[in-house]
Amino acid sequence: MNISNDNGGLLDAWDRYRADIFSRSEIDYYELKRTDKNAIVLFFNQNLLDELLKNEPVNKFLSECGYESDSINYILDMLRRRYAIAGCPPEIGVFLGIPLKDVKGFMGLNSLRHTKYGMWRIYGDPVLSEKRMNEYRCARNMIRRRLISGEDPVEIIRGKEFGFLNKPNFIRDDYLRT
Repeated sequence: MNISNDNGGLLDAWDRYRADIFSRSEIDYYELKRTDKNAIVLFFNQNLLDELLKNEPVNKFLSECGYESDSINYILDMLRRRYAIAGCPPEIGVFLGIPLKDVKGFMGLNSLRHTKYGMWRIYGDPVLSEKRMNEYRCARNMIRRRLISGEDPVEIIRGKEFGFLNKPNFIRDDYLRT
């Protein structure tokens, strides 16, 4: 997420309240890039990220990309360094839940053909990719409805209603195939 003051002082609010907002949440955050004008922040569930990094195809892929450890701290630090050097690294897609086949296809690391556009470029059979995109759309719409109804954003973040982030969906083997 790109957090800036261009949209009503969000960066200032982020700096002021982030520790409190996430203190009782399963969601954690890591700033990948910081300037005077904005912060690029990766949000994640520590347990799910740890499990993702231990997944054999993901671990092999990240190793091929130069990541030498599956430690969360090492991975996030390396991701931050890569972001600083060359902008958004394409392997970030794995951390965002984009199917591994699509991340590798985008990077030219598999032989799958580009078959469709959506929230990202889809390579090969679009069924799983479209399913993931629909999960994201549903989550976004759910949050939007809750915010419009007046629910406290902090309580939404601390809640456990993010069904698309639970293990059976987020770290499914079929999303992690190459």
